[in-house]
Amino acid sequence: MIAPMRLTTVPLKRPFIVLSLLLLSLTGRAQDEKKEGLIDAHVLGQTLLKGETGLEKTVMQEYASPTEIAGLLSALPDRTFLLFPETRAHTIRLLDGIPSVWAKRTIQQMERIELTAQPGEYFVFQIGVFAARADINTLQWNSSGFKGQTKLSGLTCFNLEGIDIVGQKFVKDISVRKGEVQPLWFGIQIPETAKGDYTAQISVGGKGEKSQSVDVQLHISGSVVRNSGFDDGNRLSRMAWLNTTIGESQEVTKGYIPLERRGQGFAILGREMKIADNGLPLSMDSYFGANNETLVRTPQPILSGAFRFVVELANGKILTFKPGTLRFTATTPSKLVWKVVNHAAEAEMEVTGTAEFDGFVGYQIRLISRQKLSVKDIRLEIPMTASMSRYMMGLGKVGGFRPDIWSWTWNVKKNGQDDVWLGGVNGGLRIKLKDENYRRQLVNVYYPFCPLLLPQSWGNDNKGGATIASVANGTLLTAFSGSREMVKKQELYYNCELLITPLKMIDKSVQFDDRYYHSDRDVSTSFISEADKAGANIINIHHKKDIYPFINYPYLPANLEPLGKFIDEAHTKNIRTKVYYTTRELTVNTPEIWAMRSMNGEVVFPGPGKEAKTVINPNGPDPWLIENFKTGFIPAWKCTFSEGPYKGRQDLSVITTPDSRLNNFFLGGLDWMCRYLHIDGIYIDDSALDRETLRRARRIMDGTRPAPRIDLHTWNHFNDMAGNACCLNLYMDLLPYLDMMWIGEGRDYNTSPDYWLVEIAGIPFGLTSQMLQGGGNKWRGMVFGMTNRLGWYGPTPEYLWQFWDEQHIQEMEMIGFWDEQCPVRADKKEMVTTVFKGKESAIIAVANWTGEPQSGRLTIDWEKLGFDPAQTTLSMPEIKEFQSEQTPVSLENLTLPAKQGFLIVLKKVRND
Repeated sequence: MIAPMRLTTVPLKRPFIVLSLLLLSLTGRAQDEKKEGLIDAHVLGQTLLKGETGLEKTVMQEYASPTEIAGLLSALPDRTFLLFPETRAHTIRLLDGIPSVWAKRTIQQMERIELTAQPGEYFVFQIGVFAARADINTLQWNSSGFKGQTKLSGLTCFNLEGIDIVGQKFVKDISVRKGEVQPLWFGIQIPETAKGDYTAQISVGGKGEKSQSVDVQLHISGSVVRNSGFDDGNRLSRMAWLNTTIGESQEVTKGYIPLERRGQGFAILGREMKIADNGLPLSMDSYFGANNETLVRTPQPILSGAFRFVVELANGKILTFKPGTLRFTATTPSKLVWKVVNHAAEAEMEVTGTAEFDGFVGYQIRLISRQKLSVKDIRLEIPMTASMSRYMMGLGKVGGFRPDIWSWTWNVKKNGQDDVWLGGVNGGLRIKLKDENYRRQLVNVYYPFCPLLLPQSWGNDNKGGATIASVANGTLLTAFSGSREMVKKQELYYNCELLITPLKMIDKSVQFDDRYYHSDRDVSTSFISEADKAGANIINIHHKKDIYPFINYPYLPANLEPLGKFIDEAHTKNIRTKVYYTTRELTVNTPEIWAMRSMNGEVVFPGPGKEAKTVINPNGPDPWLIENFKTGFIPAWKCTFSEGPYKGRQDLSVITTPDSRLNNFFLGGLDWMCRYLHIDGIYIDDSALDRETLRRARRIMDGTRPAPRIDLHTWNHFNDMAGNACCLNLYMDLLPYLDMMWIGEGRDYNTSPDYWLVEIAGIPFGLTSQMLQGGGNKWRGMVFGMTNRLGWYGPTPEYLWQFWDEQHIQEMEMIGFWDEQCPVRADKKEMVTTVFKGKESAIIAVANWTGEPQSGRLTIDWEKLGFDPAQTTLSMPEIKEFQSEQTPVSLENLTLPAKQGFLIVLKKVRND
């Protein structure tokens, strides 16, 4: 399934059957055996599905009565809280009370648990903390680890500590309110050589109060478990992925070159930047050719002058900062870091800059007042050349030509309102304004649940804003923050992030050789044959499929075998297989979902629960979510299978928290799929992923699979539901690591060519794209070298694919209508032309951008084309469902049907 707007073609109000959730975490494994006198397994039986009517409750969801709780507490009068150790098979589900089985525990059962594990597995278990008589502040744990024949190290508590998405260790501050339960999930990697009995004592308590302990007896026996147990989702061993650092490296990713420091500046792929003494950009140059397919020797300036950070006082004085010594504090193949403190009598400006190999430049500008100041304005001025600011996208404006003047003020009700891209096709700059309290927003229709935080510095109680204006030597962007009073030693962070575009060169093999197949059917039986017959060589497998049933969890144990067989069969046809995989939302069928829910909003976004109403859930959440999750969630994707082995089954999902350890989990799963399922890439649909995570994903894929691909789909967010965001601004951080984009629903293909160029085609950013909504417009799409995709609503593209192959378009140079050197022009602006130029032949793509037929003349500049008109033939071959053959072809009076166009072939004639 694509993004939520895809549901405009599917009835939203289908009769939903209550979710039949496969309780793979509750199947009762052999290694969690019942021990006399200890915690028994309270065996729940096999997966408790009765017919197709829904999820059967377990004893872990049967509340203890007030009488049972009172009886338990009367036996423990000196304890303000109680501990309940649990096996992994019986996930703790109640957070607002305890299950009845706990109320029947003896003191011995509360203080001791016996577990069984196998060598080599990542082993997990739980301890439930019940705040019985009082709140628990700042929950803490301690243990010396497991001791036996040797000491087992690495025991961790996922709820209270971890490794974040940039590889840094952290500790969480969690408190438990009276009457509530906090599950604590513990994990440890069992060495393959370990065997026998091990013991550990785990102490848990609140800050400043007496701890309680649980003795854990761990018996290790049996055969060595392969791959830490990750192959078997029932073990919940995959929780180790929450803390993985896989993909972390200082090496540049494939397709890029190492960052090179050049004096007080640096060079990266196709771009160079010099740094002024104050630490801000002095100059930026692009070495990309006009169509982003080549690099050229002569640089083209992006900036017309240096960045200026201006502090203007109420009395009209502009502070003069004297730069200190600029020091480079880190230089690696992927990153350069520098720092300088600029001094003025009234304030200091500390500038810390970071540049990376992909075009990212991050700035922390810390302004520190040395005395009380009355400020008229604090602003950043960015002067750009006219040619490299011809187009604009962001700050409330859709992509296209930049107006002479644009004014904007902060409005956090709208998404993507903190950034703007100004550029030409082969050079530009995306600027994002932030402060130290920045948080990533939710995307798509969920933006209102977690909107942009107004920066204290730039926003300044909504006094801040920006203007973009044409000036004598180009364009001036001024980001201002307005008047304010500063007390002595006050600090303000005027941070900003830059992306120097294009982010890479267009890959012609991706643009013209990657032929995609998608299907929205539940059953995958015919996918490979249909793709193969039409010439598609990549299949994207969405969720809601017999081989991949539930959203963003492709490695559910039940579907691994059929998915693996599908991938293997596709490979025999030289067809690559990619899976829908992102982090925006997560199915409740996830075996680890109860553990993830227990992490206090870190993974499952803490939304309004039953009060949350969205486009997908206009009447509120499904009853299962209300009953089982109760609070702290936002309902997301849901569907019901209409055919296949899951017929009648329902999938429900919840929105996840951006920048959480779910990103690590995502990467652990990606690595596993690449190595053991041999997937050929991932298809990302409107994502909460950050650039660091996607860069790690790129390293994982490039290091494990031949020619892997990542493509991104996004629908048009420029509407009130999604916060009026420009999608490519929203996701520009991710673009360096993508191979292609699929720009989808809500796009109007009757918009102007400049809108297509900036918002749909991807060319100014070094990428290419494909069309979705109704199949797009194939004639206009060819002006950008784009088609739609096979199997997904709209005309099929295989006939254009055949034409591409016949003409060897993959070997041709694209010279777009935006390029002054384009050798073919129409005498009417409504007729837009692009040329694909080869050594012996060329193709003219011409399209009518109006709803009426247009007649006009095409003029060829033969010198620019490099062909001899006397030895060149023109033809218009038949392309099924695109154009009929025409002979002869006259460019003097060419009539284009409404909204359509032609592909005209020029061939050199050899007179041997």
